[in-house]
Amino acid sequence: MKTTTRAIIMMTLAAALFVGRLAAQQAADAKAAQPKYTEVKYEADMSSYKWSGENRVLLLKGNVKFIQGDTTLAADEVDYVESTRTAIATGNLKIFDERNTITGETCTVNFKEKKGTLTGNVVMVAKPKPETKAPADTTKPKTLTAQWKDEATITCDKIDFYYKEKRAVVPGALKIVQKTRVVTADSATYTEKDDLVALTGNVKGSDEKEKHTFSAPKVTMSLNKDAEYIEAEKATGSFFVKEEQPATETPATKPAP
Repeated sequence: MKTTTRAIIMMTLAAALFVGRLAAQQAADAKAAQPKYTEVKYEADMSSYKWSGENRVLLLKGNVKFIQGDTTLAADEVDYVESTRTAIATGNLKIFDERNTITGETCTVNFKEKKGTLTGNVVMVAKPKPETKAPADTTKPKTLTAQWKDEATITCDKIDFYYKEKRAVVPGALKIVQKTRVVTADSATYTEKDDLVALTGNVKGSDEKEKHTFSAPKVTMSLNKDAEYIEAEKATGSFFVKEEQPATETPATKPAP
């Protein structure tokens, strides 16, 4: 009898422990399954709602700003569709953060994908990372990062900017200007985290100051201070080498008669 009672007690405790673990696991699973939310702040001179079927649309007009994380979208008008979490912005468009500023005619923002697509006379200004070390020794050859320390301006017809990843994709023809350097290509990708630029298709470049030109099907450039390099496939180009002028001999002085 005692053995039976003890067995029942042990089975009850085991069952309670199992149920407790199961309940804890279900609670953890339920918590993990809950949707995550990212705050998007906005401001505008005028706001209103309209309904299009089952979709509710937030209409914003006048000095509109959408702010998500460290990225801001500014425009004259923005229509935000709640069901698709997308927005269409027009008028004086600008997407910017501390290192990038992009302007264009029309912008579509997908807050789910954290992606902004600008079309029409797109201009992107990309600033380099600020220097954190002491000024470099001017007597030593300049590093790649030092040579590309100034901001670059990219012009194109369309650009996709994944603002969480800090990655810009230009699917069509583009032009990059940085001081005396000019580069053109059929498409490009810029990743801020790695400071990596990949240019593909009819890549052509010139540097007026250095008198250097080149062309290649594909060029990859890393401005990462720990891994600086430029790679070009099947590249052709030209550069000039300064020739030293021969020293002029001084005629011997004839003795006076």
